[in-house]
Amino acid sequence: MTRKNIFAIIAMLLTMIGIQLLCHWSGKAFYLTQLTMSAYYALVIVGLCLVMGYAGQISLGHAGFFGIGGYVSAALTTHNFAQYTDSALVIFLKKCGFLVAGQDLYGGNLLTFPPWSAFIIAVWLTIVIAFAIGIPVLKLKGHYLAMATLGFGTIIYRVALASSFFGEADGISSVPGFELLPGLEVSGSFSSRVPNYYIACGILVIGVVLLLNLINSRVGRALRAIHGSGEAAEAM
Repeated sequence: MTRKNIFAIIAMLLTMIGIQLLCHWSGKAFYLTQLTMSAYYALVIVGLCLVMGYAGQISLGHAGFFGIGGYVSAALTTHNFAQYTDSALVIFLKKCGFLVAGQDLYGGNLLTFPPWSAFIIAVWLTIVIAFAIGIPVLKLKGHYLAMATLGFGTIIYRVALASSFFGEADGISSVPGFELLPGLEVSGSFSSRVPNYYIACGILVIGVVLLLNLINSRVGRALRAIHGSGEAAEAM
């Protein structure tokens, strides 16, 4: 990164710390929940800036991939798979450690995915769907590309809204905390607001740093060339 980018990252970090301290001193700690979500949404925008800003490819379904990761990981950690214990796939996942047995509040059998297992599955599923969609869709250009990605995003929205597995219109509740380190987890509890905020801001800063390094690499130059002229970039 250039010196200018380094100073910008430092200013970004100081601003994030200052906002948290301001919320603490003013007694407005509840704002940190909204600010944490804003940081995660900003991370999605960073990815969209790469696609639309640097590569010049109009994508209107970017939020669909964000939704796939979030909904799949949340559903896997809250859904009870005990009724599928005879399934070969469930048996295999249990042997691999992806499923954990337990008991619910009423003493019934409980078989769920722990947060880390659900996270890994959600990421890989999103990657597979992205490749499956990207192979045909990225052959399109202009308005056709925009409409195809818009259609993809609409499909993901309707599936999440109509499927009981994903909570339908009510969404998914009682999602367990995501433990990053012993004693440090991402959760919806009041005591976790400050750690959640700094975790989200840290991930956002990492995303910005990766983007700045990518756009100045060989791949980044290729993406910017596509923005200028796809035919000329292909010819080179």
